[in-house]
Amino acid sequence: MIDSDDLLDIVNEKDEVIGADTKFNKFEKELISRNVVAFLKNPKGKYVVVRRAPTKKSFPNLLDISACGNVNKGETYQEAIKREIKEELGIECSVRLLTKIYNESCENGKKVKYFTAIFLGTTREKLRPNKEHEIQQSMNIDELGLKIKNNPELFTPFFVNDFREVESLLR
Repeated sequence: MIDSDDLLDIVNEKDEVIGADTKFNKFEKELISRNVVAFLKNPKGKYVVVRRAPTKKSFPNLLDISACGNVNKGETYQEAIKREIKEELGIECSVRLLTKIYNESCENGKKVKYFTAIFLGTTREKLRPNKEHEIQQSMNIDELGLKIKNNPELFTPFFVNDFREVESLLR
């Protein structure tokens, strides 16, 4: 039996829910779902960048946004990002929506398609990452932009795309 926590809302090209399916089927059938990402700033105004664990199925060992993940069935974008920040970084913080975009990439010969809500948050709390990733470094916006420009292969493709979409909003 499939637990409802294992289901994702499946959406159409207008981000309207048209059904639900498992994460596995979402990838196998190249369905569109929703995900969330948060750029988090520390008290010094630097953005937290994480390294994905070597055990991650998608993009192991690459640098990634502070927190990210799927939106579960029946969950709002706001509920999902708060859950992901708590699960991945062990903290709670306020976030604000910067924008929502359509993201598409290729992974293991399959198209991965998402509507992505991009959030910005600031925290003074000590981050306590889970086993999915480790805190790699923190960079100001110019350092981050330069590193992405010079070495995009170090980052997940979604990170690069999301950063380019909101770079001006992060300044």
